[in-house]
Amino acid sequence: MNPIFLSKRGITQTRLCAAVFCLLLIVGCVISPRRIVGGGGGGTPTPTPTPTPTPNPAATGKLYVMNTTTNTLLRFDNAFTASGNATPAATIVGTNTTFSSPSFMTLDAANDRLYIADTGDLSVLIYDNISTKNGNAAPTRTIAGLLTNLTAPTDVSLDKVRNLLYVADDVNVHVFSPASTINGNQAPARDLTAPFAISAVFIDATNDRLFLADQAGPSVAVYDHASTLATGAITATRAIQGANTHLANPGGLQLDSAGRLVVSNASPASITIYGNAATADGNIAPVAEIAGANTGLSVPDQIVVDPTGTGTLYNADPGAARIAVFANLSTATGNISPTRTISGASTGMTSSGPVGVALDNTR
Repeated sequence: MNPIFLSKRGITQTRLCAAVFCLLLIVGCVISPRRIVGGGGGGTPTPTPTPTPTPNPAATGKLYVMNTTTNTLLRFDNAFTASGNATPAATIVGTNTTFSSPSFMTLDAANDRLYIADTGDLSVLIYDNISTKNGNAAPTRTIAGLLTNLTAPTDVSLDKVRNLLYVADDVNVHVFSPASTINGNQAPARDLTAPFAISAVFIDATNDRLFLADQAGPSVAVYDHASTLATGAITATRAIQGANTHLANPGGLQLDSAGRLVVSNASPASITIYGNAATADGNIAPVAEIAGANTGLSVPDQIVVDPTGTGTLYNADPGAARIAVFANLSTATGNISPTRTISGASTGMTSSGPVGVALDNTR
């Protein structure tokens, strides 16, 4: 990853030095732009299935890829079939974007709204009507400034039920409300502090359950009743951790339509899947694991799951400079080849570049 130059308005010299120190720990690493530290434990909630969206028969899909080394957001139309050295339908790049080592993203497809964690700019960038954007397009709104408490945001997850935006930022999760209109130098509604540096965040809005990945553990900590967690130190309800889990530098989190937890692991490279994310706990073995030479996985980073049908997994892999697509996720396991990959000079993806990925399966 290119060096990060920090330039946020109104920031103090002390805070600037702290931010630079945190960011220097991650710069130049191909193993994900996330960090490292410690883990959580205990409990047994009743699961509620995550609703599967009704497919739009006319949709062909739009795939968004953040190529962080060039500060470029790429959009591929025909996402359900795009393959090989495909040319993006849109390339969002330029000074108006304010991109500075942007990282993970999350999409609110119903409102055509994209949220981007921008590590170098110490901000979260929000694009409304993202499917129509191209070129040197400025964000619609930006969460930035001293009141936000942002120092190194790397991942975002949206609770569409409660209109809350969860932002992973080193050991903290900042919760902003209302997510649909938040803008400017606004203080978070809550600041949650984990006992480890957070490499990925995912909120299961249907079940009000928060998942945090810890590369150093390595573990995935689970917090029930996420919307009731108060500002300050938080204790995990349960944690997936131990040799049997095969977790290894976890850097991406998703749920599939069966309520399974899907995790990308940067090194050694794999995708591990755990049955019943609502109750998964302790030193458990994955129910499925995609790993081996045939997968072509190098440094799998952010993942997104299309839950329709038998499920499809999209993975951004900066080490392989590609997007890998694994269809039939409900049965996928072992040393399997991707169904298709998107890579090559025409794609706009560069070495160590594609870190973030988001999918609109409704357009």
